[in-house]
Amino acid sequence: MKKLLKSLLYLTTMLALIIFFSPKTNLYYLLEEFAMEQNIYVSDEKVIDNGFSLNILNAKLYLDELFLAEAEKTQLSMWLVYNSFEAKNIDLNEGFSDFMPSYIKRVQIKYHIFNPRSLSLSGESSDSFFYGNIDIFKRIIQIHLRLGTKSEKKFAHSLKALKKEEGGYLYEYKF
Repeated sequence: MKKLLKSLLYLTTMLALIIFFSPKTNLYYLLEEFAMEQNIYVSDEKVIDNGFSLNILNAKLYLDELFLAEAEKTQLSMWLVYNSFEAKNIDLNEGFSDFMPSYIKRVQIKYHIFNPRSLSLSGESSDSFFYGNIDIFKRIIQIHLRLGTKSEKKFAHSLKALKKEEGGYLYEYKF
């Protein structure tokens, strides 16, 4: 029993050290290069490796030369069995304000090794929130929107393209 406990302690310590010293910054820049191939650019960001997570501050996102959004703080946490990406205080381009809120408080994407088929999504704006998932194998994105009355009135035209469901709307996309 003592040997088992000692082995488990060594294994846990070794995994924690691997996560702590993994090259998260290099991984971020590799992902950024991949995004550039798709004409998606991130600029003016400050990248900080905090050991167990990677923080990206004040990142501006562009598609070709079109400004899409700016995120005040983005955090990437990479554990071996659970990974998450969270962006906070996102200001979208005013050109999208006809069909999306111009300010989003939080967007989160999670991946769990015990459910390797999908990514879960969630987020919120001032009076609305969404949740959903991305099925990697079926290649389907499903997002459930729950809107406040102010957003429902403002985006009424855009909501016509979504399926109405109990308590909100459903967006489904096959890629």
